[in-house]
Amino acid sequence: MSSAGLALQEAMRDALIADDAVKAALGGAYVFDEVPRGAPPAYVEFTTLDTRDWSSSGERGFEHFVSLAVRSNSRSRRQAQEISAAVQAAFDGAALAIRGHRLVNLSLVFWSVMKTGQSYGASLRFRAATEPF
Repeated sequence: MSSAGLALQEAMRDALIADDAVKAALGGAYVFDEVPRGAPPAYVEFTTLDTRDWSSSGERGFEHFVSLAVRSNSRSRRQAQEISAAVQAAFDGAALAIRGHRLVNLSLVFWSVMKTGQSYGASLRFRAATEPF
């Protein structure tokens, strides 16, 4: 059986790099698990993945909390807000193809835009529930 968390992250990344609004906000398909050395902003990076057992007496299941970081190259909040909105919209009602698992639900828990050095960034946290096939 594949790791439910890793399979979810891969499906989320695939959805983001396929989304035209996300690519437009980033200026390309700049969504990373590990940011390449020297990659200039703007990009989205997967930062934290927490997975918990969410099984019931008869069904296996997993609860996931996935954190994403947005790095912008702007001295205003606008770009970080626009990227965050595009990421949220890409997952709104998405039917992610998760290897070996079925998505029960996916929702945004919060997002926060903050100044990071001379530019702005954002942090987004999603909650997902999955069940193995």
